[in-house]
Amino acid sequence: MAINDDRDALGRAGRHAEAARAAEAAGDHAGAARLWEQIWEFAAAAAAWERAGDLGRALGAALEAKADPHVAALHGRLIATDDGARVALAAYVRHRRHRPAAELAERLGQVEQAIEAYQRAHADGDAARLLVAAGRDREAIRVLERALELAVADERPPLLLALGQLLTARAHYDVAARHLQEAAATPAVAVEARRQLVVALAGLGLADAAREALRQLRADDPTVAPELSEYLRQQAATRPAPSERQRELVAGRYRLETLLGAGAAGRVFRAVDETTGRTVAIKMYFAAGARGSAAYERFVRETKLASGLRHPALVEVYEASLDHGFLVMEYLPGGSLAQRLASGERLGGAQVRRMALELLGGLELAHHRGVVHRDVKPANVFFDGRGAAKLGDFGVAHLIDLGQTQTGGLIGSLAYMSPEQITGAPITIAADLYGLGVTVFEALTGRLPFLGPDFVAQHLGEPAPAPSAVAPDVAPGWDPICAQLLAKGPSERFPSLAAARAALEAIALGERAGPTLVVPRPRRDSRPHSIAELAADEPAAEASRYRFESPLGATGCSRLYRAVDGVLDRSVVIERFDDGPGADRAIARLRALARAATPFVQRALAFEQATRTAVFEAPAGAPVSAATAAIAIDDGLRLLKRLARACVVIHELGATHGAIGPATVVLADATIPTLMVAGVEAAAAPSPAADLAAVVAVVARAVTGADAEEPARALALAAIGRRADLDAWVARPRGDAGALYAWADALEVARIVARRAAG
Repeated sequence: MAINDDRDALGRAGRHAEAARAAEAAGDHAGAARLWEQIWEFAAAAAAWERAGDLGRALGAALEAKADPHVAALHGRLIATDDGARVALAAYVRHRRHRPAAELAERLGQVEQAIEAYQRAHADGDAARLLVAAGRDREAIRVLERALELAVADERPPLLLALGQLLTARAHYDVAARHLQEAAATPAVAVEARRQLVVALAGLGLADAAREALRQLRADDPTVAPELSEYLRQQAATRPAPSERQRELVAGRYRLETLLGAGAAGRVFRAVDETTGRTVAIKMYFAAGARGSAAYERFVRETKLASGLRHPALVEVYEASLDHGFLVMEYLPGGSLAQRLASGERLGGAQVRRMALELLGGLELAHHRGVVHRDVKPANVFFDGRGAAKLGDFGVAHLIDLGQTQTGGLIGSLAYMSPEQITGAPITIAADLYGLGVTVFEALTGRLPFLGPDFVAQHLGEPAPAPSAVAPDVAPGWDPICAQLLAKGPSERFPSLAAARAALEAIALGERAGPTLVVPRPRRDSRPHSIAELAADEPAAEASRYRFESPLGATGCSRLYRAVDGVLDRSVVIERFDDGPGADRAIARLRALARAATPFVQRALAFEQATRTAVFEAPAGAPVSAATAAIAIDDGLRLLKRLARACVVIHELGATHGAIGPATVVLADATIPTLMVAGVEAAAAPSPAADLAAVVAVVARAVTGADAEEPARALALAAIGRRADLDAWVARPRGDAGALYAWADALEVARIVARRAAG
C-alpha cells in the first residue's frame, strides 16, 4: 500500500516518469504503461504493455511511437493465431494503419472491413478485387474509376484491365474498349486485355476491328478460336445464364418489397439489391417510354443531373436506366421532412440549423456544377437512419443560364416557389435560397409562411411573417435569417450560399424541447466527402471525452494540444483560438479548408463556436521536414499528383491553403500526404499560384533530400534525366492545379518511355 501511495503522490506531483519506474519496480507493468502513455512516452509504454502480457495495447503504443522493429515483432507474435490476428486488427484500426488492417481483415474473412480498409489505404485495386469476388460489380467499377484518377502511368494497366473486364461484362462496350485498348499497349496485361477487347469491339458492331484484335490475340495464344463468331460463342458460354429468380427482378438484381409513395409520374419502392444485400429505393416512371413527353423529359433530366452529383447531403443515385425508366437510389429510412411535419413534429432550432447547413452543402455542389434545384421543399428533404439530411428529386432542376427565363408553365411546387419562378424571370441560385427559406420556416413553426389559397399573390406581394411571431418558442435570431431568405427580390436575399451559412452559424439559439435528430460525425475515407457544415453547437472538447492533453505549441492566435479521444481511442489535435480579428480570420480559413472533399487535407472533426475550439484528426506519418531519407522519384510523382488533386479541390472552393511547406505536409507510406490545417498560419497574401509553387518545392525536397533552387528543374531532372528538351519540361507546370497534375502525369509517361527505350 505504501508503494502505491508513493507512486500516486509522484503522479499527482507531475513526476510521471518516476511514478512509472516505481510501478515497474513493483511489478505493476500495466500501471507503468498507463503512466508512460500520459506523458506520451509510447516506446516505454509499449515495452511495459508487452511485459504485462497485453500485446494488443503494446502494438498500439509501438505504432504511436513509430517503433517499426517493435511493431514488426509484435505483429509476428500476434498473427500466429486467429485470435491474435483479431487483436492486431483492432489495434491497426484504432491507429488508422489501414493497409495491415485490410490484409488481416481479408485473412479473417471480414470482407466488408477489408474493402473499407483497402480503400482508406488507397489500395483500390485490392478493394475492387474483393468487391468483384462478392458480386458487387457496380461498386468495383466506381472504386476502379477513382483509382485511375490518381494512378501514375505504371499503375494504370492492371486497373484498366480490371475496369475493362467489368464494363464488358455489363455491356458498356464503348468505355470498356477505350480502357482495354490502353491496357493492351502494356505487354504484362496485353493478352488478357485483348481477350476482352475482341468482345467489346464486337459489341459495338465493329466487326473488322474485332477480327483484327482477335488476330493479334491468336499471335499470343494460338489456342483461341480463329473465327470471330465462334470466339464470341465461347466467351458467352463461360458466362452463367440468369436464373428464374434473376428474371423476376428489376434489371436482374432488384427485388421490390414495399411501395413508399406514388404520384402522377410514377412510384417509389423500397427494394433489395440481391447482389449486395443492400436496401435501396427505386423510382419507376409510368411515362418513361413516352419519349418527348414532359414526364419523360423530367425523368431524363433527373437521371442525368442526379447521377452526376455526389455529396453527403444529396440523395445518391446508384444506377439509372433511360430505356426501362427507373432510378436506383440510396434508401433513407428516416423518411422525409414533409412526413415528420405532417405527423405534427416540429424541429428544434439546433436541429433546423444542422439540416439547413447540410442542405446548403449539397446545394453548394449543385450550384458549383451550374445546377439550380428549383424545388427545395420538405417533401424533397430526406433523413438517413442517423438523422442526416439529404436533398433529393432533381427532376425539375435546370442548368444555370443567366439569360434564360422559365417557359412551359410553372415549374416547382407553388407553396415553396420563389417570385421569379412564378413570374418567369431568369432563374439563379437565389431561387433555391427562397425554397430553403420556406422549408426552414415550416420546420421551425410547423406551418407555411403563406397559407394560401392564393399562393401567387402572397409570394409576389405579401411579406413573410417572422417565425417567432407565429411560434413564440422560436428564437428571435431566426427572424432576420428567414426574412432575408424570403425576400421578394433575388438580389435582396443572401448574396451567396456562404453568406447564408455564416448567418446560420452565428445565430443565437433559444432551444426548446423536441425530438432529437442525431447527426453523426462524418468519417474519413478516400471517397469524396465534405464537412462544410461544421456544427456550431457540436461539443468539441468536453473534458470527459478528450484526455491526456499535452501542449504542442502555439500560433499567433491559438494554442495547440495533443489529446486522446476517449470514445474512439485515437489521438486528436485540439486547437483553441483566442479572441480577435486574427483568430477570426484563422477560423474562417479553417471552415473553408474543412469543406475540401479530399482525403489529402487534415480533417476537422468538430468545432465549438462558444469556446472557439476545433478538434482535428491526428494524421499518421511524419512531416517531410522530419524525413531522414529521400523518397524514390516514382513515389515523388505519385505524391505530386495527390497534392495537386488536393489543391484542385481547395481552389475550386475559392480557398487557398497559404502555408504549404515541408512542415505542413505529413507523409504516410511515402506517397500518402496530409495537408495540415491545425496550427497552420497562412501567408500574408496567399494565392493558388503560391500553393502550387510550394507543392513543387515540397515534392522536390522529398525526392532530393534538400531544398532546391529550381524545384521544377530538380523534379524533371530526377524523373527524365538530362536531355535536350529539359528546359521545355521545366517550363510546363504553369496554370492551375489541374495543369500541375497533368505535368506530373506527363513526366511519369516520359520516364516510362525513356526506360523502355533504354532497355
